[in-house]
Amino acid sequence: MKKLGIYAVMTVFVGVMSGCLDDDNNYNYKQINDLQGGNFNIENINSGYNLIEGDELVLAPTFKFTIDSITPDVSYEWYIDKQLQTGESGATYTFKADKSGTYQVTFAVTDNKSGVQFGKSTIIKVMSMFQRGWTILSDEGGRSVLHFIVPTTQHYQVTYNGETFTRDSLVYHIVKRDVVSNLGSNPKGLMNNIGYIDYNLQYGISVYDELVVKQDRWVELNGNTLEREVYTDEEFRGDIPAHFSPIEAAMTYTAKALLDKNGLIYWEKKADAADFHAGTYMSIGLNNETRFSRLFQAYKFNYYYTNVMLALTKEDNSLVGILDVGNVAGSESSAIGEMTSSESGNMYNIADPSGEDHFSNIKKTVVDALPAPYDGGNDFTMAYPFWTVLLKDEATSVYELRYFGLEADSRSVSCMDGWYYEAPLGVINDYRGMANFGNKRYVVIASGNQLYYYQYGWDSYGDVEYRGSLMPLGEPLPAAVKTLSGMDVTTNLRKYKYPYSGQLGVALEDGSFYIYSVVETRLKDGTCTAVSLKQQFPNETTSEENKNFGEIVDVLYKWGSGDDYMSFSF
Repeated sequence: MKKLGIYAVMTVFVGVMSGCLDDDNNYNYKQINDLQGGNFNIENINSGYNLIEGDELVLAPTFKFTIDSITPDVSYEWYIDKQLQTGESGATYTFKADKSGTYQVTFAVTDNKSGVQFGKSTIIKVMSMFQRGWTILSDEGGRSVLHFIVPTTQHYQVTYNGETFTRDSLVYHIVKRDVVSNLGSNPKGLMNNIGYIDYNLQYGISVYDELVVKQDRWVELNGNTLEREVYTDEEFRGDIPAHFSPIEAAMTYTAKALLDKNGLIYWEKKADAADFHAGTYMSIGLNNETRFSRLFQAYKFNYYYTNVMLALTKEDNSLVGILDVGNVAGSESSAIGEMTSSESGNMYNIADPSGEDHFSNIKKTVVDALPAPYDGGNDFTMAYPFWTVLLKDEATSVYELRYFGLEADSRSVSCMDGWYYEAPLGVINDYRGMANFGNKRYVVIASGNQLYYYQYGWDSYGDVEYRGSLMPLGEPLPAAVKTLSGMDVTTNLRKYKYPYSGQLGVALEDGSFYIYSVVETRLKDGTCTAVSLKQQFPNETTSEENKNFGEIVDVLYKWGSGDDYMSFSF
C-alpha cells in the first residue's frame, strides 16, 4: 500500500556523547553543541505548503545552538525526496513549483566541530494551474470558450482576541483566457465531477476531478490540464441511443447518470474509483424507462452515507432517490466491488418519517436542487447527503426553500429524521439563479440585477433553527445577473481562529464577472444579523481585457480535490 506521511521532523544523524578518563581519575565529558529548545527545534519552516505551478517558495529555516549561538561553524544540505540537491549549500533554498505533484523537502544543518547533523522536512503539494479556481464558459459566435481565474494565497498579520498571528487570504491576479482550443460548439453549462477523494493517499491519484462542458457534444476535461479526456457519448462504447441529447447529469466516483431530452436516464456503473471513465452507459432507460424531468448533481464523499442521487419524475413531479452504493473493493485496489454496487441504479420514493410527504406529487415547480453534503465536524468521511431545493408557485411567483438530508440502504431511501427544513422566501419577480453555501448554510439568490441573502437550516448541533427573510445583498449591479456560483472556504477554526467569508462568483448579462466575499455578522448562536459584499475581482491588477468575458453562459467554482469542500487548503 502506498502511503505518504508528513515527516514533521527528521534527525539525519544522532549525536553520541563521548568522554575520556583523566590521569587523576576525574571524568570530563565533552559538551555537545545541541539545538536550543531540543534537537527538533528548527523554526520558520512549516510541516506543509500548498503551491500552484509557477510559484516559487523561499525556505529559510532558523535555529540556535546551545554553544555557538552567535556565529556557528555549520554547513547546510538540501534534499528533495531524499535526493541531495548539488550546489545548494546555503541556509535558504528556493523551491520552484515547475510540475504538479507532492514533494518532500528536507533541510539539514551540520555542526562542523562535532559532526552532528540536525534536520527538518516539509511536504510541498504543487497543484496544477487549473486544478481549482473559477471557470467561465462563454459563447463566441457559437464557439464554446473556457476562461479560468486562478486563486492564489497571500499572508497577512491579524490580531484576534488579543493574539497576533499569520492568516491566509485568497487573491485573484491570474486570468487565463480561452484555455481549451477546439472545445466545441453551442455551450450550455458546466459541471464538476469531484471523483474519488484518496484521503489515505493509497492509490496515488493525482487527478481528483474533471470538468464537464455541456454543449452540442458534451466533453469531459482532465482536472489538472483541462485537456479532453473523452466525449461523453464515447462511454456508450458505440451503442448510442437514437437522437441522444443529454441535458443534465450526476457523476460520482462509482456511477454516472445522464438525463436525455427524451426524459430517460442512462446509467453507468463504474468499475474503478481512480478512473473517471472505467464504465459503460446502458442505452436502456433507468427504472423500466421511467421518464424524468430533472436530474441533480451529487457529491459522493464516502460510501457509508453519501450514497444516493436525487431526481425528479416527470409523470407526478416527485423527488426520488437513486441508489449509488458502490465502494472500492479493498485497501490494495481502487476497483469497485461488483457486489457493493449491485443495487446501484435502483430508484425509490423518498420515505418521510415525519408522517407528512414532502417529496411526492409536489404541486410547485422545482426550480433547482444543489448538493450540500454536511457533517458538523467538517469530516467528509462522515458527511451525509443534503440538498438545498428551490421551488416556485407558478400562480403567485412565491418561492420556497427546502433543505433536507437523505439516508439510503440497499432497499430504501428516506429523509433523515428531524432534518427537514422548509421556509417561504416571498415573491421573486425576475429569478436569475442561486448559489449555495452548504457548510455555512445560506444561499445567495439573484433577481434581475439585485442579489439577496437567505440563511437556512440549523447550527452544527441542530439546536438553533435559522429563519428570517430575504436580505438585500449589496447595491444593485450594473446589469442583470446571468448566473452565479459559490464556494464556502470552510477551514479548521483551531488553526484559523475565526471563519472565512464565502466566495461568490457572479456573471452579468453584459459579460462582466465579479468575485465577492460574502461578509456576515453573526450572533453567538450563529444567526446572521447583517451581511455585505467585499469585491475581490476585478481588482487593481486586473487588465481591461479581463474585466469582460463576452456572452457568458455559465460560471462554476471548480473544486480540484473534493476535500476542499469540507476543509479548504490554502
